[in-house]
Order: sequence, then C-alpha cells, then structure tokens
Amino acid sequence: MSALKQIIKSKSFSSLIGNGLGALLGVFTFALLARLLPKDIFGPWLVFLAFYGIFETLRIGMVMNALVKNLAQAHSEEEEELVVGSSLFITLLLTVIYVIVITVLYFVFGAFNLFPDYLFFFKWFVVMAFVTAPNNFATWYLNAKLHIVSMSMIRIINQLVFIVYIWFVIQYKPNLHEVFVGYALSHLVVSIVAVAAGWSGVQHLLKYTRDYLLKIFHFGKFSMGTLIGSNLLRSSDTFIIGSSMLGAAGVALFNVPTRIIEIIEMPLRSFAVTALPQFAKLYAAKAYDQLRKEFERKAGLVFFLLLPISISSFIFADYIVLLIGGKSYSESAVLLRFFASYMAILPLDKFSGVMLDTINKPDLNFYKVLIQLAVNIAGDYIGIYVFGNLQSVAFVSTVTFIAGMLFGYRQLNKEIGVSFKNVIILGWNEFVFKIKSILKKTPIET
Repeated sequence: MSALKQIIKSKSFSSLIGNGLGALLGVFTFALLARLLPKDIFGPWLVFLAFYGIFETLRIGMVMNALVKNLAQAHSEEEEELVVGSSLFITLLLTVIYVIVITVLYFVFGAFNLFPDYLFFFKWFVVMAFVTAPNNFATWYLNAKLHIVSMSMIRIINQLVFIVYIWFVIQYKPNLHEVFVGYALSHLVVSIVAVAAGWSGVQHLLKYTRDYLLKIFHFGKFSMGTLIGSNLLRSSDTFIIGSSMLGAAGVALFNVPTRIIEIIEMPLRSFAVTALPQFAKLYAAKAYDQLRKEFERKAGLVFFLLLPISISSFIFADYIVLLIGGKSYSESAVLLRFFASYMAILPLDKFSGVMLDTINKPDLNFYKVLIQLAVNIAGDYIGIYVFGNLQSVAFVSTVTFIAGMLFGYRQLNKEIGVSFKNVIILGWNEFVFKIKSILKKTPIET
C-alpha cells in the first residue's frame, strides 16, 4: 500500500485529480448547453469562445511559461516578488492594449456594417478581458509554485458557478445573453476569490524591474506565438467549418468530440503542469543528462498511460457521444474515432514543446506549431471542398500532430540528444515498473 499512498500524495496525482474534476465539469457544462440551446445559438457561442480564446492565448503565451520558468529558478523571496510583479505588469498592459483594439474595431465594424450578427461579441470581449485577469494570473502563479490543490480549487469553483447559473437561469431563458452573463459571473466570482487569497499577485504589482520585464518579454514573444498558433490550430477547424457549406450545425457536430478530447487530455495537462518547473530546475542546475532521461521517462510514461484511453474511445465512441451530446449528435461518433487515432500522440507532441521551452528554445517550439497550423489549414480546406465532410477534417488532425511531433523530436535530438526510441523504451519500463510496484505493494519514487 505504501507505493499507492506515495502516488496519491504526489504532485502529478493531485494535478490529475484537480484537472480531472475541472475537465469533467467542463464537459458537463458543454453537455448541458448542447441540450438546452438550439444549434443556431449553440454554434455562435462556440464561435465566441474560439475568438476570445485567441486573446487568452496572447496573455497566457506572453506570461505563463515565462512566469513558471523564472519562479522555478528564483533564488530568494525578493527575486520571486520581482518576477511576479513584472509578470503581472505585462499581463495588465496586454489587457489594456487588447481592450483599446477591440473598442476601435467595434466602432469601425459598426460604421461599415461588418459582421452585424456578431457585433455584440465585442462588448463581451471587453468585459471578459477584465473579469478573467485575476483568475488567470492566479492559476499561472499557483502552477509555478506547484500549489496544485489551490489551483484546482479555483478552476472547479469557476465551473460550478457557471453550472449553477445554467441550471437555474439558462434552462428557463435559453439565449446567448444569459450564457454570456453566466460565463462572466463565474469568472468574476473566482477572480474575487483569487484577489482575497493573495494569489492574483496584485500586492506585488509595483515590484517590477526593466530587466525582468525584458526577460519575460523576450521569452514570452515566442511562447505567445506558440500558443496563438496552438489556439488557431484548434480554432481553425471551427472557423473553416463555420464558413463552409457545413455551417453552424457542422461546428456543433465537430465540437462534441472535440470536447470529449479535453477529458482525454486531462492526464496530459496534469503531468505537463508539474513537468515544466521540474525540468526548469534541472536545466538551471546544468544537469543535462538527468534532464534528458527525466524527459524520456516521463513523456514515454504518459504515452502508455493514455494509450488504453485512446483505444477505449475508439471502441466505445457511440456510447460516449450519446452520453455527452445526446441522440442529436450521434453523427459525431465517427469523428471521435478519427480523433482517437491521435490521442496517444498528444503526450509525445506536448512534452516536446515543454522541453523546447525548458532549454530556452521557444523559437523552435513556435516553428513546430507553425508547421502544424499550415498542415491543418491546408488539409481542412482540401477535406471540406474536395470530400465535403467532417470526417476528412478529423483525419487531418492526426496528420497535423504527427508532423509536429516529428519536428519536435528532431530538434530535441539535435539540441540535447533526446532519442525517440528511448522515450518508448524508458516510458514502457517506467509504466511496467509502476504497475508492478503497486501490485507488489512496494514503495516507488513519485
């Protein structure tokens, strides 16, 4: 039992449980809205999330990885405060710039009568930019400090508030306005909690320096580009499908299996959250051989952990889609089977990106995502306008992630000697070791 207890007490397991609950609540929220909202309302809501996600990507990309990396390598409390203050200053600066741009676009589009059906989105973009800022920064800070339970708590509170609002309000008033109000309210509540708990970094706002601002900016500019590319990589499917002959109904059908993928990614996000600070400390200590082996072991382990989930999703796709989306989305089952083919690839791709950031090569991570984005956009257009169906778009996703994975491991092999063969071998050995350790009730390292 000691082995099992050590696993339960580990940071990775805490992150897994927290992210798991958050992801399940997110899918439950999605399922509720899919059932309560007509497709002509649900589709635009998904389009709003896709567009707003681009801005969130700007803030996350510019700040989060730089904050996590620099906090992990800080040598004193004073240095930590400078990192937090500088990171928060950049976060607020980006928010103000974004609001100004959105305001200008709102009046320009209104004057020329462009996108009249979506013009009200811009007002909510501004609202969401402010109410989410403390909430988001708190999750980045808690991630960097490996306070996994607290980080998970604010994410879960966010989801629960939205679910309660859906149940008591949107169920009886199924319109976009109420969805926006509930979504903003859920983030506002969590932001207030984050400020009150001291997680938002507001108390360190004035503790910034020019050196740290530049350090975070130069690292973040590539990291931001990477995350923008990653967001566009996912959103491009929605944009292309929505603007094609498949329309809003096609967007809704495609997004059901996409949301299911979020559950599959739950263990991956959990391991990635704890991996970056650990990798950063090893790199700062110049323990390059240990860093390489730790990467190969962890990336391979998560690959084998996700493989059974990928296979199960393929086999039971019909039942999973029925559970999440209901009978009206039964067509999405075949899409989920296509997605299942690349689920197992995700950890290999994700960890290669984390490692490139760790070794101060965020530019290579950025180029990796650009390659994936180019493959995905070209493949989507070919699939829709040649074959005219959603299955071809889902198939392209597999090709996209394979392309990114191959580029990432080629670069890691050149930089620090990472071997794809070792990832599989060490990952399998670690997977078998942990299983045997649990069965034999012997202690293991977590």
